Order: sequence, then structure tokens, then C-alpha cells
Amino acid sequence: MAVEKRKKSPVRLAFGIGIVVVGIVILAQGITGLTDNRQRAFAPDGFITIEVVDTPELRTQGLSGREGIAENDGMLFVFDEPSAQNCFWMKDMRFSIDMIWLDSDKTVLNVAPDVSPETFPERFCPEGDAKYGLELASGGAETYGLRPAEELRF
Repeated sequence: MAVEKRKKSPVRLAFGIGIVVVGIVILAQGITGLTDNRQRAFAPDGFITIEVVDTPELRTQGLSGREGIAENDGMLFVFDEPSAQNCFWMKDMRFSIDMIWLDSDKTVLNVAPDVSPETFPERFCPEGDAKYGLELASGGAETYGLRPAEELRF
């Protein structure tokens, strides 16, 4: 009895290569996400790619000195302790932003919309004990449905 050799189908080979490439891309994105301090946050009206700043140095720098922030991006400040003294200012800012504060349960406490660089040295503070602060491009809070009592998931 002769053993019949099976021909390799070009379609099967292309499909296999496609699966491997997709897997590599997903893995690379996952590794990049772990190393660039970015993650996805889910708001009531969409998702935001957030850059997490969780050290005193990163929180102090914030968005200062940058030319802008993309419409679907944000910077999430993780404060050491929840406090009504976790305030923001517009030192060295070059563009207007929305400031959003969240409690430990990731519920919006309050929003300061369209804060311009000209407000420096004024300080903007949460209306309660904020564990997180989120800065978005001006208009972002409204775009994503972030208003008091709404939740952000990350």
C-alpha cells in the first residue's frame, strides 16, 4: 500500500502565517502597553487611552511643556492618598484641558472644563477625597460623558 503525500495548500499556509503575524502584533502591543505606562479606560461614552503617572516626579511634570494631547488620550494621575488637596495647576501648560477628579471607587467627583494656561497660578481642586485625577483635551469630559457620579473603569 502506497502512502499518499498530501500537498500543502497555499491558502492553508497563508492562513497559518496570518495567524502567527496577528499573534506577534498582539503580543507586541501588550508588551508596549506594559512598558509605556499606557492603558485603556472605559468611560460612559467611549474609551480613552490613558498614560498613567503614579510617582511624585511624573505627577509634578504632568502635561507641562507638551504641545498638546490627542483627542482620545488622557493622563491619569494616581495620588498616594485620597485627599481634597490633590489639586492641579496649569504651570508651563501650552493648551487648555478638562480636569476630572475621581474617588477611590473611580466615580467622578467633579470636573473643571476648558481650563486655560492663563489661569496659572490658580489651583483647581477636587470636591472631595480624590484618589485619581484625569486630564483630557478641552471638551473631553463632555465627549466621554464624564460628569459627577459617573464611573470610569480601568
